[in-house]
Amino acid sequence: MLMSKLLIILALVFLLPSVAPAVNFYDGARTQGLYLLSYTSFYDADTFADGKGNAGLKGYGYSKLEELLRVCYYKGDLVLTGFAPFGRVRSGRYQVSSSGVGDINLGAGCFLPIRKADVLPMLFVEFPTGAYDSAKAVNYGSHQYDIKPAVFLFKQMGAWSVDAAAKYFFRTENPGTRIAPGNELHLQGLLGYRLSKGCKVGPSLSWMRSAAQEDRGVRVSGSAREMFSAGADLYVRLPFAAVTFTYLRDIKSRNTTRGDFFQIKTCTRF
Repeated sequence: MLMSKLLIILALVFLLPSVAPAVNFYDGARTQGLYLLSYTSFYDADTFADGKGNAGLKGYGYSKLEELLRVCYYKGDLVLTGFAPFGRVRSGRYQVSSSGVGDINLGAGCFLPIRKADVLPMLFVEFPTGAYDSAKAVNYGSHQYDIKPAVFLFKQMGAWSVDAAAKYFFRTENPGTRIAPGNELHLQGLLGYRLSKGCKVGPSLSWMRSAAQEDRGVRVSGSAREMFSAGADLYVRLPFAAVTFTYLRDIKSRNTTRGDFFQIKTCTRF
């Protein structure tokens, strides 16, 4: 029984999707033109929580260092985007790592004709282009397709602003392991306050809950994951780019890691 639970944990923790765990300032704001974005992030988790949210494995030593390059094109109400991650994941407890190119995502969306707020439905598809070795417990790539509809919201209210996102990930089966990680619901919010013309700050919240994973089409009881994270964003507009600093701390988690996330996002318009 203990060994089967450990195998479930290994399958779950290393099938996490390659996606920003929080919404940033202006993610769903209307604009025009071509933009190049860079997300440099580091995630470090020393704890793996069990199905009840207790610290099941301490000294876990899971880390993920990633550089994600993204292109966004806005024309009228249409939005086209694509991004490719590069990085490394490592489990110190099991002395295993994986690095290289990650899973590439392509997406498209269209702003709704609403005047009081910017509302942007989008559809992303994640392709299994990432580094993957079936003999490894840790893999940077997922070796599976994900289909990810999302809705972004941006609302400016004087010096205050609200950025929010609702995302649902349809996660398909890994053909190598025959494991499907379980579909995921993500809800993310960010409240901003403008300190000056080119600077704003605010608290950020992120919540994710998944369905139970499936092993060869059979539902694995007790394998659903959940994570709640809280932190803050700082946005600074510079002459050559806009820079956002993000910090999130995992407050609650079940069947997944618990750690700290750091990110520096730069956005440049061409």
